[in-house]
Amino acid sequence: MRFRTKPSTHWKPSFLLVYRPEEYSFDVEPAPGGGFTSILVDDLNLEVDELGRVISVWGLCPHTRWVEAKLAPPEADFGDVFVSDVQLSRGVSIRLNHNKYLPVHVDPESGWVRIRGEGIAAASSVKLLPGVIFEITEQGQFCSLWLMSRRAMQTPEAGSILGKLSTRD
Repeated sequence: MRFRTKPSTHWKPSFLLVYRPEEYSFDVEPAPGGGFTSILVDDLNLEVDELGRVISVWGLCPHTRWVEAKLAPPEADFGDVFVSDVQLSRGVSIRLNHNKYLPVHVDPESGWVRIRGEGIAAASSVKLLPGVIFEITEQGQFCSLWLMSRRAMQTPEAGSILGKLSTRD
């Protein structure tokens, strides 16, 4: 599966990425309309519209699997990411990684969470929404998904990392 990017023609500041520790999940509020299908990165959905454009991120990403690391997100301008080289069907998700879970790292200082692909170097980065950066290789392969929740609900089980995520503006 390959991806392609395009500079954005519209600004998406009204969407908010949230992490819900009690559900072990990310979501976007308000939920954007126009979802057609999704691409699964582990158990996290990249919601795709009929054009193949990624419009949202939602689903499971258990904080219990996150490994602490120092992270520096890439510079990225707002843009669109499109899925290519795959036939999309309404309501039928396609799994990006079939054999194993990808590593997930979190930086407690910055609040960034990174789901990293197969270790291939990124050639371009696109900010899909505030707090969501998508990296691809020169050949359009998935490289990394960067997430920073703008709001999180603190629970005793969530720990200090999620407490810091809840204070981000």
